[in-house]
Amino acid sequence: MIRPAKAALCVAAVVLAAASGQFATSASSTKKTTYVVQRGDSLSSIASRYGTTVSALASVNGIRNRNVIIIGSRLTIPAGASTTPRAGTLPAKLRAHPERLSLRPLFDKWASYYGVPSDLLQGLAWIESGWQTNVVSRTGAIGVGQLQPATVDFMRQVIGIRLDPRSANDNIRMSARFLRYLLDRTGNNVPVTMAAYYQGLRSVSTGPTLPETKQYVATVLAVRPAFS
Repeated sequence: MIRPAKAALCVAAVVLAAASGQFATSASSTKKTTYVVQRGDSLSSIASRYGTTVSALASVNGIRNRNVIIIGSRLTIPAGASTTPRAGTLPAKLRAHPERLSLRPLFDKWASYYGVPSDLLQGLAWIESGWQTNVVSRTGAIGVGQLQPATVDFMRQVIGIRLDPRSANDNIRMSARFLRYLLDRTGNNVPVTMAAYYQGLRSVSTGPTLPETKQYVATVLAVRPAFS
């Protein structure tokens, strides 16, 4: 089932639904590197990831107010900067919340247990909830992985334990197991798996992938390197 857009996670960015389905870092025919702004980004954090300066980034993109950037907007990375983001640069919003950052060992634990990429699981959960345990969407999706009630019931059956989706540990465990399930069903095709997580496996398998789903996939894959 398609979920409503997640709440904004950073005052440094203004929420805007982007129509593009492209991935965050790409090269155009003129070899320009672009970056799609994510929740939690600021010009300084983006500049740091690409080894450039805020002034250069603002100048190239015609940004007058350096304190406001738009989620989903595409920024051109200045010439001479690194063409790929620096791996392992966690979102500033996450680093500002030690209680959320403390969940990272749980992602590694359950990702390893179920044989899924930890950075993918972490990036997925970051876009879903910002690693917030008590978030519940309008459709009833719960916790860190924003698991739908039907998904919770399914994962309880698969795992064989009545896990609590409001527990960070249990939610991350079910999210990891669900990710493993989807990867298995899609032949380990990560973009299709991400689309299925958002739109539903049956819907993605039988119908078109919706524009908002494509943007969701691009967003998750764009933020994934930060959790490597």
